[in-house]
Amino acid sequence: MGASAQAADIKIGMAEALTGGAAQYGISIRHGFELAAGEINAAGGVDGNQLKLIVDDDQGKKEEAINVFKKLIFQDKVLMVFGPTLSNSAQAADPIAQGAKTVAFGTSNTADGITSIGDYVFRNSVTEADVLPETLRVAVKHAHIKKVAVMYGNDDVFTKSGYDNFKKALEAAHIPVTTTETFAKGDVDFKAQLTKIKATHPDAIVLSALLAEGAPIMVQARQLGINVPFIGGNGMNSVKVFTLAKGASDDLYVGSPGRPATTARRMSPSSRPSRPSSTPRPTSSRPSPTTPCTSWCRRSRPSS
Repeated sequence: MGASAQAADIKIGMAEALTGGAAQYGISIRHGFELAAGEINAAGGVDGNQLKLIVDDDQGKKEEAINVFKKLIFQDKVLMVFGPTLSNSAQAADPIAQGAKTVAFGTSNTADGITSIGDYVFRNSVTEADVLPETLRVAVKHAHIKKVAVMYGNDDVFTKSGYDNFKKALEAAHIPVTTTETFAKGDVDFKAQLTKIKATHPDAIVLSALLAEGAPIMVQARQLGINVPFIGGNGMNSVKVFTLAKGASDDLYVGSPGRPATTARRMSPSSRPSRPSSTPRPTSSRPSPTTPCTSWCRRSRPSS
């Protein structure tokens, strides 16, 4: 860079759910990017240019994600866009970036088919197709599960993709399904589905849900006397589960799409961190090194 060159801001767009049911994911993602940008800028930026994050709230809604992408790309003229938070939103908004030849990079989009939208669409989160079989394997091994019931959201790309991949994993593991029940975003009463599940006496409940519905499902299950483990997808992978479900989240197994560790761990009240510990407490042997999934599985035991 010549001596007369002027440093400039590099504008990076962020479309994240900062309000609504998905805010428990989006706010954490925003904080992570702000920390990273701050560190890069403090070290001199990129070739002397400072990163400038332009953050907009996609509200966890497809329509709003489309609006935010259009604003960031065509009005703010960002170099690239990180987000949106949810796979459902990505399926709707990423084609905007693809058409504008602007990179869209998802850090929390794990549903199948996201990157097939086009060659300007990327992600670094491991897909549900890779994570869920490993999550199921660890849960089955430690909880001695022989048969399961299944619940999933049938009106969302992410939760439907999770269901499809759980179904394949269950079939591959030859684990019988006692019943399959569905729900929709915004539902608050799950007792009818859970009563049906209870009558089938499963050893665990496989749950493909976002936390807004997943947490009350666990609470209502415990109220009905259903005390079997839950096996969740990435939608349940948030420390907010301890706040929303409290003691009802006991015996929840989840897999992470974004951690390099492969050690299964059990979360206890004394070891529960505000963010993941760098030295997790192992409770089982490591998964096979041939497993394509780089997730870890967690059995949560919050205090009641």
